[in-house]
Amino acid sequence: MVESESNEGSTFNCPECGAPLRKREGKMGPFWGCSEFPKCRATLNDTHGKPSRDVDELYRCPLCTRRLIRAAPEKGYYWFCSGYSKGCKATVSDNNGQPEASFKCPNCGSMLAKRAGKNGEFWGCSGYPDCKATFNDLNGGPAFDFLPTKRT
Repeated sequence: MVESESNEGSTFNCPECGAPLRKREGKMGPFWGCSEFPKCRATLNDTHGKPSRDVDELYRCPLCTRRLIRAAPEKGYYWFCSGYSKGCKATVSDNNGQPEASFKCPNCGSMLAKRAGKNGEFWGCSGYPDCKATFNDLNGGPAFDFLPTKRT
């Protein structure tokens, strides 16, 4: 676990004991912990650099919405779902210590993968050939729309 300085000189206080919170890096991503640890074990999630009770959507599994866990460095840099033992086998690539943005197929619920085709990059369902859903690439993500265009 790595400790870092608080965000731009801002001080956030522990909701349980009032001591200052410190931003830390853990296996489930960044979080805020009480500076009085181990006397006080209060923790809050990090959302856009500030403590919050809500989990940042970037650190949620795109399939089942459980928390993502960063794999140990000796296994390579990637993130996997904390529900792996319960059947969710989602894995997400690592992008400088954060999970890469990933998306769920609206048709079948599998993950979408960015692919290169003759007409440029697009997003295709990882459940292919059972699911043939494709989406145009829009700023690094799938262009979900109500009237999908047929790719040629």
